[in-house]
Amino acid sequence: MHSCRLMVAHHTQRLGSARLSGSARLLMRVPAGLLSFVNRAMQPEHRGSLKSACSRFLTVVAAAMFSMVGATALHAAESVSASAPDRRAQAPAVAVTEDGTVHAIWFDKGAVGEADRKGAHVGGGRHSHQAFADLRYARWVAGEAGFSESIRINPEPGQVWGFSISRPVIAADSEGRIHIVYPGNGTSPKTGKSVASSFYSRSIDGGQQFEEPIQLNGDPDEDLSALIMGGLAQAQVFTAMAVSKQGAVHTFWLDTRGMTESMRAALYYRRSDDGGTRFEEEVRLQENDQCPCCQVSAVTSGQSSLFVSARHITGDNVRTPTVMHSSDNGASFGAPAETGGTPWRLEGCPLKLTAMTTTPDMIHSLVHNGAEDPPGLLYAHAAQRDMRFFPPQRIHPEATVSDSPAMASIGNTLLAAWHAKVDGPRRIFYRFSLDGGETFLPVQALPTGEASVGYPALATTPDGRFVLAWQENEVIQVMHLNAPSQGVALR
Repeated sequence: MHSCRLMVAHHTQRLGSARLSGSARLLMRVPAGLLSFVNRAMQPEHRGSLKSACSRFLTVVAAAMFSMVGATALHAAESVSASAPDRRAQAPAVAVTEDGTVHAIWFDKGAVGEADRKGAHVGGGRHSHQAFADLRYARWVAGEAGFSESIRINPEPGQVWGFSISRPVIAADSEGRIHIVYPGNGTSPKTGKSVASSFYSRSIDGGQQFEEPIQLNGDPDEDLSALIMGGLAQAQVFTAMAVSKQGAVHTFWLDTRGMTESMRAALYYRRSDDGGTRFEEEVRLQENDQCPCCQVSAVTSGQSSLFVSARHITGDNVRTPTVMHSSDNGASFGAPAETGGTPWRLEGCPLKLTAMTTTPDMIHSLVHNGAEDPPGLLYAHAAQRDMRFFPPQRIHPEATVSDSPAMASIGNTLLAAWHAKVDGPRRIFYRFSLDGGETFLPVQALPTGEASVGYPALATTPDGRFVLAWQENEVIQVMHLNAPSQGVALR
């Protein structure tokens, strides 16, 4: 009995020190509260199963520990604001350079109390597909108290197509270059009509200034105003970007060129092999069989692996998340691999991003499925070598609805974040996996109270921490998040 108690004390101490400093007093109550379990296990008739009893007990202790701690940000430092409190900020993205500087971007929708700048309503009461916003950037230098004053990335005010369903993306390479893609407003020189396009900009001086943005997509020469409606004649947006450590910049977007009444988009790709100095010509990766408003995502792995995810339309409007893999740095791509889940048949676009990240041998995805009951996020993973996804699992079984996923990884440590509702206002939740996605630690929540929150974004730092950003009452908040050193995992 003494040996089992020592084991309990040892494991409780270790678990209690795993970034759970604010809950140490609660943790110390666990062994006493469950000691009767140990006493029964140590009776002579049960001593033959001492090892399994202790193992079961430790599992109960750990589960109780996490339950008593509650769904709070146990591994997080204090957050800092990236955007100004008198501005309406939306849809953050973050990246970290090798010096530990956190770089953040977001849509600026105007001053607090100011209405969104949108196009006029169109016939039949349909909403406008136009939005006029700005893209702001700020940096948080390691060791400083907070973010710099933000600057505008788009050259002229209102040039950004500012919808949170088509989020901007930021990434950094090992040379310290900062890369940004975002959706912008424009006019096609071939039709003279309003369009939305994908733009790229970069900084080669640590974010002090950014180069003039370039348009990634070619100019559409067909007026599809009657088909797309909402004030746009074409759209080449819902952009993704992945940047390798070596500085290869891979960009993707959904494109309405070639769209018919089936309302399906094509998937385009364009890359730079020299850190964004020069881009190759655009390539049409997938024909018009993609969901037109589900943002694309992309990640790199190692020297030459690249993954891109979109939502493929199959059958009778079944909208299936898929991942394509390139093992040759984007020179060619394999067939789309389905991530699984209940088939989601929908007469319309879900407007749902698939988040992805990689661990040394695996690709991981997290995506909303409206056909599940209740609707929510499904996590799935596959070996990079064969792209056969294991059956997906709910990332947050207790949520009434979960959405807006983000993922990041350091080695085999995986972090997923999202927003969801359980029994109150929408909150930011997250889960760690310490074994490459085989199991996950319990769901945790940021203590944001009654604030209106959403749209989390993730990045990693050179010293092995995670960076979490989110929108809170139209202010962008950012914090560092440490992975626990160990814990009892749940599937």
